[in-house]
Amino acid sequence: MQRLKDDHTRYNYLILFHAIDALTFLIRFIILCTDLSAANSDSLQYLIPILLLEFATSLVIFIADLIYVYLKYVGPILYETEQDDICVPRKYVWRFSTLTCFKCDCYQDLPQTVTLTRVIILGSCVVVRFVLFILGAVCANKYSPRGIAYTVIASFSLVISSITVIIEYLHHRRPWYYRPSNDYTVVTRKEHLRYIPYDLVNDQRTIHWRSSLCERGTPCNSRNLHHVLFYHSSNVQYRPEETRNNQTVVGFHQTSRHAAYAIAREGFLHSRRGMLGEGVYFATSIDHTQFKANHFGAFICAKVDLGNTRRITSAQLKARIAVGPEFDTVYLDHELGNDEFCVRNTAQIRSWIISASNERRIVSRDGTVDAPITDEFDARVYEGCF
Repeated sequence: MQRLKDDHTRYNYLILFHAIDALTFLIRFIILCTDLSAANSDSLQYLIPILLLEFATSLVIFIADLIYVYLKYVGPILYETEQDDICVPRKYVWRFSTLTCFKCDCYQDLPQTVTLTRVIILGSCVVVRFVLFILGAVCANKYSPRGIAYTVIASFSLVISSITVIIEYLHHRRPWYYRPSNDYTVVTRKEHLRYIPYDLVNDQRTIHWRSSLCERGTPCNSRNLHHVLFYHSSNVQYRPEETRNNQTVVGFHQTSRHAAYAIAREGFLHSRRGMLGEGVYFATSIDHTQFKANHFGAFICAKVDLGNTRRITSAQLKARIAVGPEFDTVYLDHELGNDEFCVRNTAQIRSWIISASNERRIVSRDGTVDAPITDEFDARVYEGCF
């Protein structure tokens, strides 16, 4: 099981078991075709249902696997970019080859259901193959020897398919339970939803600079944290036109990987320095954290309850207008749009997702070198899924 934790090793096992599964399908298909050519009217009553079920399950997976191999290993040689494709865009073919071709709106807010769909489809096929095995076993003696041969191959295929689904499920779990610090036994705070591998965020998966993969159009009103990170570019701003008391907004905070790991375990700590006073600072886009933060290596996307809010302008900030202690949040309305806000109570931070950069060496403004990533994630094994 420990070996399956390694992305490349697990991926190789998947390739191997899918290849064996494809081979057993071809053998079963040959046996069925041989039976059909020599069949009498009595044997058709079991051959036809078996053949139809094989077409509905095994043949679909077989074709999808062939397309995947073509796109993965031959496609990059023939097509340098997606614009080189002569037919439909490759992303739609990718979706079929990875069995994630269903268009569900829930995929946009719950990207984990994308890979879960694949596991469910493959699991359903295993159930159908079990039914086929039962049918073959019932008819094996009556239509010997090919009936027995089909049943033996079907039983072997059933074992291979079951192992494949187990590995596929582990493959599905990997991005959603990933921890770059490799501290899988450490309990995190309930507000910490998860770590998202850096290579799966929007800007790492698009070939166009600052292009969002969101399929809901512009403007998109979703404030789901998974959707924000997976399908929106880092330059998209979540700037409220007005700030109301007890309003929940999306904010972004950048810090070092070492500090981000501590936040996942223990929660946020107040910054004692800052132009808006003591508290936790958030920007309204990922890009704006780049020049506001002192430490780099991980960014945090959070849902924040503003509570009782005081909104001020840059001119008021320069005039040093005091903000009373009765306010929970100080929101700076910047004339250039680089808004930021400071929450005075960490309980206002309702939930968050962390994404840690996979750069090996990151140096902060004060010259400190950040903690390394000890569990590296290989996003190439998920190509075509998201």
